[in-house]
Amino acid sequence: MAATLSEAAAEFADLAKNLTLVGSGELKQELYKGINEAARPVADEIRSLANLEEHMPNRYAAVLARDLRVTAHKRATGNDAGVTIMARAPTLGRGGRKIRQREAGVITHPVFGQGPRRSWRWSVQEAGMEPGFFTGPCERSAPQVRKAIIAAVRRVEEKALGR
Repeated sequence: MAATLSEAAAEFADLAKNLTLVGSGELKQELYKGINEAARPVADEIRSLANLEEHMPNRYAAVLARDLRVTAHKRATGNDAGVTIMARAPTLGRGGRKIRQREAGVITHPVFGQGPRRSWRWSVQEAGMEPGFFTGPCERSAPQVRKAIIAAVRRVEEKALGR
């Protein structure tokens, strides 16, 4: 059993590599499915309206919730094996919502004026904003996610060894 997080990550990477080498795509898919299932509750909590409303004005939380996409990506190489959770909020015709600013507890908006849009001044608002809509759920859930991933690795190892 792995004693540290980096040892557990290395064990996961080795297992994924060995499953590929022995041609057990089915077990590798089962491993990745277990990892996805471990990370899904965190992604769901991040994008939930209740979580967003704790960190920003209700009106903006509803708008962001509509656009927010949170995904989990598996990494199975080297000592950096594990899960990365990513958030983005694409919008039609614009560059998207500024997730890093929202995470920092800041929202920017134009101060409407005369003339073309690019000449409008932008205002920084921190009132009603709380940092951590993304990192809070990640940090709270990290121990449970680690346990679930290690359990998935153990299950697949046992199947691979025929136990």
